[in-house]
Amino acid sequence: MSLTEALKDRARALGFCAVGVTGAEPFVEAESAATTRTAEGLMDGLTWWSPMRAHASADPRRALPEARSVIALAFPHPLPDSSSPLVGGAGGEDSPGGDGPRGRIAGYALGRDYHEVLLDRMQPLLSMLRDRGYAAKTYVDHGWMLDRAAAARAGLGWLGKNTNLLVSGTGSYVLLAEIVTSAALQPDQPLKKSCGSCDACLRVCPTGALVKPGVLDNRRCISFWTIEHRGVIPREIRPLIGEWIFGCDLCQEICPVNARPAAPDAEALTAFGPVVEPRPRLEELLPLDEETFRARFRQSAVWRTRRSGLLRNVCIALGNVADRRSVPALSRALIDNDPLIRGHAAWALGRLGGPAARQGLTLALSRDADPWVRDECHLALQECGPRAVPSAV
Repeated sequence: MSLTEALKDRARALGFCAVGVTGAEPFVEAESAATTRTAEGLMDGLTWWSPMRAHASADPRRALPEARSVIALAFPHPLPDSSSPLVGGAGGEDSPGGDGPRGRIAGYALGRDYHEVLLDRMQPLLSMLRDRGYAAKTYVDHGWMLDRAAAARAGLGWLGKNTNLLVSGTGSYVLLAEIVTSAALQPDQPLKKSCGSCDACLRVCPTGALVKPGVLDNRRCISFWTIEHRGVIPREIRPLIGEWIFGCDLCQEICPVNARPAAPDAEALTAFGPVVEPRPRLEELLPLDEETFRARFRQSAVWRTRRSGLLRNVCIALGNVADRRSVPALSRALIDNDPLIRGHAAWALGRLGGPAARQGLTLALSRDADPWVRDECHLALQECGPRAVPSAV
């Protein structure tokens, strides 16, 4: 058995659902696309991204000059159980068990932080290469590598109109990783597949973030606003976020390639472990302090939002579900130490309306000194409508 075949067999035994090999030459087309979209402002808001990073990430030899091959890997991630409670916009009474509105978390974040999982899973492959005297370097998302370009050129799948890698027989619910090595491995050929005339993902995106096939405007993506953005979410974006409190899977859920995905290896999924509930109760999250937030999410990708970002998102989701039984929980959030949470709680109360919401907002105005929070309270009170005037007896 050749080293290429041995590595592929071992990767599959480790739970990777797809593995392919490509050369270590630069990803010229992907580099051009990345730099063009960066110049057009489509990547604005990502503080870790830059034109320099786009160029560097397109060259597998940047950190390993002797590289000759790139091993591209795809690993299945947990998905919400079909029996998990769902809130389709009504919330409250319509949610199973009548236990209040629930939020939504993207599938890839439901288990242990995938960076750790994939790095652990790649170690035996690294040992196979290094034991034979070859240099090797790993990449898992946060490294400087154009992951999808590597996966597509290695024949793992094709790039869909939603910008995700679509793996034949598996779908897009995968996480990508790479090993750049000095070993001269047998390369695979890219797949000659496409999405054809299907444009379901473009039509389902509530914010219009998919501006054309294969092109995402980061500035409108729900995943960007709920994960990457650290500050105030613009008022025009908030209603479009729906119940998502971390990421968004809408363009994957609608994709026909994901309609009948192959069952992932059960042992592979155990590597993630049950960490995050896919449909958490929103009112249960609002009281989290720094310590309880850390205890609940430290091992998961949700940790990336920090407490302020997650509870900001929770407030927005409650405003969108619009169940007035959430007014007490949101009113308590008006005294949170973090103004980011207070301001978004005020917005949510304005969406819910009613005497109790108005009372909470009026009280917040009397004690909150933060100018932005006060502005949100004023706007929320306007949205609540005029104060009811008692009728004359």
